Amino acid sequence: MLLDTARTIAQTEYDALWQEAEECGEVPWQGNDFERRQAIPKQLGQGELQIVDLYPGLSIYINSHLFWRPVRLDYHCIGDEVLLSNFYLAGDRRIINPGIQFEEDRVESTGETCLCYIKEVRAIEYFPAEQTLKNVGIIIDLERLRSFGMTWDNAPSFIKSLTEGKSAQSFHQTLKRSTPAMQQALQQILNCPYQGVFKRMYLEGKVLELLVLQFDQLLEKQKQSSSTLSFHSTDIERLHLAKTILQQQLEHPPSLLELAKLVGLNDFKLKQGFRHLFGTTVFGYLQTCRMEQAQQLLSDRSLSIAEVAQRVGYASPSQFCHAFKQYIGMTPSNYRG
Repeated sequence: MLLDTARTIAQTEYDALWQEAEECGEVPWQGNDFERRQAIPKQLGQGELQIVDLYPGLSIYINSHLFWRPVRLDYHCIGDEVLLSNFYLAGDRRIINPGIQFEEDRVESTGETCLCYIKEVRAIEYFPAEQTLKNVGIIIDLERLRSFGMTWDNAPSFIKSLTEGKSAQSFHQTLKRSTPAMQQALQQILNCPYQGVFKRMYLEGKVLELLVLQFDQLLEKQKQSSSTLSFHSTDIERLHLAKTILQQQLEHPPSLLELAKLVGLNDFKLKQGFRHLFGTTVFGYLQTCRMEQAQQLLSDRSLSIAEVAQRVGYASPSQFCHAFKQYIGMTPSNYRG
């Protein structure tokens, strides 16, 4: 496939380049029973993905690559019941996940660390050209977290919800920059002096250490947020008014800025207030209201699915069906039975 080095690689071309490389035997997985590597296609750039399976439900992935051209990916992501942790060691990229909690649109930059839980979302990713991107990620199964056999009462709120088996909305939470202790553990992972079973044991300890450091950092972030946010009684009344407005205007809801003006708050305080008081974003609350209303309307079989979609504010039935399945776990048609 001839490349036009001036333009961005989109999802279709990206998939075609991978397929072509796989058919030519260019990108085979190489390694042993617990550690494997795969190079990226030479037509895309240079670099590789390394995956280390430490234990059932616990893995590391080390991604280091450079693209010849800018890349824009747009795909549907369906995740397992796992918590994802990331440490960005080099390069910057932008990613958008419409509808998730906390950070729908973000730039992931060198030195940052994050935690996320992705169930089923749309992912739009932008990668720059000729810039080395490197990150170390941890994938831990929720059952593996629960296997420690202790209560999670002192854990961050949404981590506690996950370990207790409660349903949770997909989220992405950027933390502070990597601490010296995190940087040391990351370098020890990248330069592990052992092989075989000793390597596996050593890396498992370092990965759990990193997760503990992240959880501690997240708790500190939540404590600081709680102590610095101040809401007067009038602010709380305005936030509840904002909830009422959203409930009453599902079909044509106001924008974030319009809602803030309607209730007499600035947009920052509106967003922070929803998270602090109601445990969700403005968009997340709107989506919850829409889905609850949709469930009620679907019980009325005189309404078509298209009519239900319109009444709860979706521009097209297909958008509504996708959002409903993502939230409820089944299509509107199946929900009706």
